[in-house]
Amino acid sequence: MIEEERSYKLPEKTLPAISFDDHAKDLLEFKEFVDSLGIKTHNTRIARYAQYFVQLAEGNAIDEKKIFKNVNDARFKSSLDWQLYLLREAHELMWILRGLKNHVPKGIEEKIEKIVSGTDFAALDKNTESRDTQFELRIASYFCQSGCTVDISTDTDIVAVTDKHAFFVECKRIAGARNLKDNLVKARDQIILRMPKKYEEKHAFGVIAVDVTKLGFSHNGLTMGLTPDHSRDIIQSKLKEIKKRTSALSIFTGRPDIIECLLQIHIPSIVAYPPTTTTRFSSCSIHNSKLDRKSRSAITEFYGISQAGRLIDDREIPSEHLTLRKILNVPAGTNFSLEQDLITTILSNSDEKNYVPESIVASMKMNDVVHEFSAMELRMVMAKFTSNQLRHLVSNESSERLELVLKMFMQRYPYENSPF
Repeated sequence: MIEEERSYKLPEKTLPAISFDDHAKDLLEFKEFVDSLGIKTHNTRIARYAQYFVQLAEGNAIDEKKIFKNVNDARFKSSLDWQLYLLREAHELMWILRGLKNHVPKGIEEKIEKIVSGTDFAALDKNTESRDTQFELRIASYFCQSGCTVDISTDTDIVAVTDKHAFFVECKRIAGARNLKDNLVKARDQIILRMPKKYEEKHAFGVIAVDVTKLGFSHNGLTMGLTPDHSRDIIQSKLKEIKKRTSALSIFTGRPDIIECLLQIHIPSIVAYPPTTTTRFSSCSIHNSKLDRKSRSAITEFYGISQAGRLIDDREIPSEHLTLRKILNVPAGTNFSLEQDLITTILSNSDEKNYVPESIVASMKMNDVVHEFSAMELRMVMAKFTSNQLRHLVSNESSERLELVLKMFMQRYPYENSPF
């Protein structure tokens, strides 16, 4: 999905990142924490995640099917597919660990036991209890990292107490549009039933936290973006659509003490420029419009708690500067192959139904490496040519079309420190 309404400038720096070695260390630490509770991790998904990232950090060749023996799904083809789905799992557990290192909530044992028993991948989950519980711990981590006293042992999913307020949080994961309203109404009713006016001598306020990943992306898989900003906007666009739909529901009616509905998407993403794999926790808030003075104070404090994700991990590898490639030196002996008829069809602005976007339109063999370019890449690179230039290229199946191939190469590898 490429958003038509805006263009994206090529980034000139890499994204900050956490090393795979630190991924492995965190997962081993999470495993040790679970073991310390007397909960066995042997032959569970927790142990398998740790094994995978230890091997990845060591640079070893990985046979994913030997580690994850029960996974037989078409979405798990390449090593990159496996890595993205595993990053999704790892990053959520690493986020939970970040909270546990600051504060261990009351009732953690039962919750951890449930998440350990889950299937290896959320995309393949049929019994949702494990991931429902994991989402509760994901949200609880915001409060743990912010210095709250957290209790997850009661009928309420999360009770978090600060110096000023008590927050009663109900967490729901939405599987589809049909159960959005029912789940939100259920969460509201649970808060009304369970939340007192005051808790530990502090005014109590309700928050509904909703994971809408599957509502926004029914495949529950991954997203693809041209740049980090594009990747962010794809997800935020989905959140805005869901926010609009959710805002039309009467979930705050007559209750100024139910202050917010927090929508969240958690999904892995492939970014083309610069080439990156990442996981995004993207959020969007719906505030109760009928807040009183006490509620406004609570929502201000909750906003601060929700910003825990902006805290920088001190292990973070900082961004590196990238220099955009201005020229391409083509060595002698470079060979080109062009599918002239297909190129003519595409340059003529023919209907996309006349060809498959993944069709190969050209190839280039340079330094013994063959690079193949698709119809989709040609469509993208056409924006760099004027209408007159394109008309000229349509009517001339000449060596001038080699410029299209070179432009596609530079489009794919736009940086001086690109691998080719």
